[in-house]
Amino acid sequence: MTDIKKIKTALISVYHKNNLEGIVNRLHLLGVQLISTGGTKSFIESLGVPVTSVESLTGYPSILGGRVKTLHPKIFGGILSRRENSDDLSQLSEYQIPEIDLVIVDLYPFESTVSSGAPEQEIIEKIDIGGITLIRAAAKNFKDVVIVPSQNEYLKLLDILEKQEGQFSLEERKWFAGKAFSVSSHYDAAIFNYFNQHEEGGCERVSLNHGQVLRYGENPHQQAVFYRFANASSGAMLSDAQVLQGKALSYNNMLDADAAWKAASDAFHSVQHIKNKVAVAVVKHLNPCGLAVTDSIVESLELAWAGDPISAYGSIICFTDTVTEEVALWFDKKFVEIMIAPGFSENALAVLRKKKNLRLLVTPVKEEVTHEKLYRSISGGMLIQDEDEGLDIQFEQVTEKGFDQEKADLAKFGVTACKYLKSNAIAMVTRNQNGGFWLTGAGMGQPNRLDSLRQLTMPRFHLKEGVRLDDSVLVSDAFFPFRDSIEAANEYGVKYIVEPGGSIRDQEVIEACNAFGIAMVFTGRRHFKH
Repeated sequence: MTDIKKIKTALISVYHKNNLEGIVNRLHLLGVQLISTGGTKSFIESLGVPVTSVESLTGYPSILGGRVKTLHPKIFGGILSRRENSDDLSQLSEYQIPEIDLVIVDLYPFESTVSSGAPEQEIIEKIDIGGITLIRAAAKNFKDVVIVPSQNEYLKLLDILEKQEGQFSLEERKWFAGKAFSVSSHYDAAIFNYFNQHEEGGCERVSLNHGQVLRYGENPHQQAVFYRFANASSGAMLSDAQVLQGKALSYNNMLDADAAWKAASDAFHSVQHIKNKVAVAVVKHLNPCGLAVTDSIVESLELAWAGDPISAYGSIICFTDTVTEEVALWFDKKFVEIMIAPGFSENALAVLRKKKNLRLLVTPVKEEVTHEKLYRSISGGMLIQDEDEGLDIQFEQVTEKGFDQEKADLAKFGVTACKYLKSNAIAMVTRNQNGGFWLTGAGMGQPNRLDSLRQLTMPRFHLKEGVRLDDSVLVSDAFFPFRDSIEAANEYGVKYIVEPGGSIRDQEVIEACNAFGIAMVFTGRRHFKH
């Protein structure tokens, strides 16, 4: 058996016809007999190229509204027959089945139909049956058959047809077979995920294609690739952001940009009393070092930056409104890695283009709830959980002193700020004289909550204009297990605390607050972030 196979007969059944014309014409010039059906057959005929219909070959018409066209022994026998097997060849001769050497398929667009929001019946009709079966059959018999499983392989096929006069090596046929099983497995995963109800003990199918190789991973000696989830959400995704300028995003850039976008968006949703509100998040190493919501993009930026101006150097900034020329000029002497916003004015772009390495990303504000899943690998496995989405709505007063409406509004913003800090996390939030909210201190990433609180209450708090600890709200991402954290907060003059509650020592903590005249509310929802 020779390793080289020359194409004599080709079956073509595709959805997308782009770049198909050159292939059809080249096959015709090489004297290849073409077999087709439906819209593909009409397309080939429109090119003036002779084509044999599947129906005339099988003796059966396309039935059930086109659901059954190629599913017939005269088609699959010609694909699956082993050319070196005398019994197979004898049966081909007996039943007058032609050998098929090349199969070109492009499946119904199931994923794009789902993402378009089409009704279920339309989605179901886009589950390809004949096409996926052709792909698997031809790929299984790669020793004798070339399978082209999607439009992504059209140009590769055409290149070989032109350079090698329709001859394919075993290595090339096996390469196409690998692509075929990649297409079929991804297609099946997409269909499964549409039907998957995430029942207890259920299954997950993660299929990733078209990876973008990054410069390196978390560190220069680590390799990294970015994959986009197909149909990750019906809403905006940072992975869909338009990059206007700057060098390629790194692994760390992507993580920080995602954190900034989510923090700014959630902060925007958490504040209800401000009209024409604008949120700004400043993120460094996945932690917000600045976060603010006011009715002015410049004021929000100034407050967010003032939250921790030292850490803000080299940070990622996200805005929930269009960046103006005034904002762009504000960064004249400042260095940031990335700016994210729903848009940039032309004047702003003219200013920011002078910073050639600055990355500018355009994406809408994230929806409050997207039902996105979070995937995280461990050694030998993968963890999957729901995104920590939605706003806390329960604020139960548990102390003698309570929160007024102004402090309750500030508390909602504070919970959002705190949940984006690495655990153990403590956030201090303040209302400025204009009614805006900002993150005035953050303690995070410590193995015990008391240390996070002590890091938070540094002397620099008292250097911030307009910050009074007795008028601010302290938020914890989880319960205080002992009263020592309350004692430490009292030393710094804190008078308002928010925590989830749920400790066996909740009463001890509440009694400490009452003794110090501190108001405390329980939210009932923990926000650990590891």
